[in-house]
Amino acid sequence: MKKIVTLFLLCLFVSCSSDDPLETYLEKVQLVLNQDPTSNPVEEFSLFFEDISYGPETRNKFDLFLPQDGNAKGIVVFFHGGSFLYNDKSDVYEEPYVGIIKDLLNQNVAVVNSNYSFLNSTNSRGVITALSEGNILLNHLKTIAADLSLNADKIVLSGVSSGAGIALWNGLQAEYNDGVLGVLALETQSSYNLYTWENLFSGLTIDAVTQNNPDFQLLFSLFYGGSQPTQEQLDLVDFIEFIDSSDPELYLYNNTGSQFLTSSGEIDLNVLYHSVLHSDALRGRAIQQGLGFSGAFAETPDAFILRLFE
Repeated sequence: MKKIVTLFLLCLFVSCSSDDPLETYLEKVQLVLNQDPTSNPVEEFSLFFEDISYGPETRNKFDLFLPQDGNAKGIVVFFHGGSFLYNDKSDVYEEPYVGIIKDLLNQNVAVVNSNYSFLNSTNSRGVITALSEGNILLNHLKTIAADLSLNADKIVLSGVSSGAGIALWNGLQAEYNDGVLGVLALETQSSYNLYTWENLFSGLTIDAVTQNNPDFQLLFSLFYGGSQPTQEQLDLVDFIEFIDSSDPELYLYNNTGSQFLTSSGEIDLNVLYHSVLHSDALRGRAIQQGLGFSGAFAETPDAFILRLFE
């Protein structure tokens, strides 16, 4: 009789326990991130967490958008532009990029939007600091992905201008790009060995531009850690040379012209930084190496991402 009563009480206890409310996805995320969601700058049907730390530096912060039920198809990581000297991740919440973000969120894609150290930030060693912070962010995301019910094997790296360079530098190196299915580069540069740009633009001499344009002079003076770069430093950031057939698929889109001098003979930095000559060079290297690529001629950026997550 005692055994029957004991079994009855045990079954009753298990039955009652099974009626306890399960932890919601929001509660799970709050526990992992140790913070609450904040007001969503894009749309109301996703969870938004702001200024999450991924490294020790002041600008090592990212924002995170998650589907409310946690069933994300994949993760898109976005890096903003600004010549490694300006701007902020909040720029992505404005046109033309906010439309892409909204579409991805509506399709249950998790979105990471990151800051990174500037060339003139404390502890910066030049452009290699921001590039390497892309890898630090990726490693951090992979560490927390499982606890957030995210698939670390379905990642697309993306960015605009300098942010595109961070995405390419990380996405085109096998030691960094585990789980990366694609790289979306908008208004990108072709390499951060700036001297290779002389091969793209007719009549361009980097040393002459450095002498004649104060804005470019500032950029160049900080780009390689404040000193004349060694060949090793130049090779380390020459990411067009990293491309081979084993890399993730590329999406390349630049729409700025090729004449870096204005009619008055002044240097047009927008052309120098964002010319179609840069995306053409990357596309040519991809073709040479047998790597798949896409662009606006074939599909929209969000369609490219969603195709990779199918």
